[in-house]
Amino acid sequence: MKARQRTQARVLIALGAVVAVASVIAFVPWNGSDNKPTPQPSPTVGKLLDANGTALATLLTNARKHTFHARYAVQGDPAVIGGTLGLEWWNTPDHSRLDTTRTQGGKVVKTASIVNDDQGASCQKDGSSAWTCKQIDVPAAGDPGGIVANLTGQLSGRAVTQHADTVQGHHALCFNVAGGTEPIDVCTNSDGVLLRNASAKTKFEISSLDTKVPDSIFKAPAAVLR
Repeated sequence: MKARQRTQARVLIALGAVVAVASVIAFVPWNGSDNKPTPQPSPTVGKLLDANGTALATLLTNARKHTFHARYAVQGDPAVIGGTLGLEWWNTPDHSRLDTTRTQGGKVVKTASIVNDDQGASCQKDGSSAWTCKQIDVPAAGDPGGIVANLTGQLSGRAVTQHADTVQGHHALCFNVAGGTEPIDVCTNSDGVLLRNASAKTKFEISSLDTKVPDSIFKAPAAVLR
């Protein structure tokens, strides 16, 4: 039972991480401050999903079983995404790390969300200051930045259609999510690895994808405080 709960927790975090940037990069602003996540209620993954929405959720879940290292190029209004933004993700079946680098007004803020089995850490580095890390629950309300709640907010109760596409040379299965505040288009490869997530205002797209994932990347960059 505990092993099953840990697996479900890792799936929830992974699902949230890969679609959190649907219409804005929801897990980055964090209530206007990178170190003040806004608590969100933990939703039920799969609630009110149609057949294609379920297919997308299944693909994204399957990505959690694979080893990959992905970098994404983020495009959008700097006022919406908070300056310029870089996104990088490392994953193995038992570990996951998602980093952001945001530059705004000459200030660089880096974040790292790390999951090792049932242990989670949220880390941040402001400019030249040292990294700081704190322990987080896996999954937790609002961790990281409400991405789990954002997943359900983007998919639940909305019509989803499929279409084939190519994203930066990768064959892709794409899903157009209609309705809501604005339509979004989410694409994955056959393993479920996210290739593109786009709305009319914001888009992030794969810029490189490989399987180079050193074990050391899952070590937090600073002592993890409780």
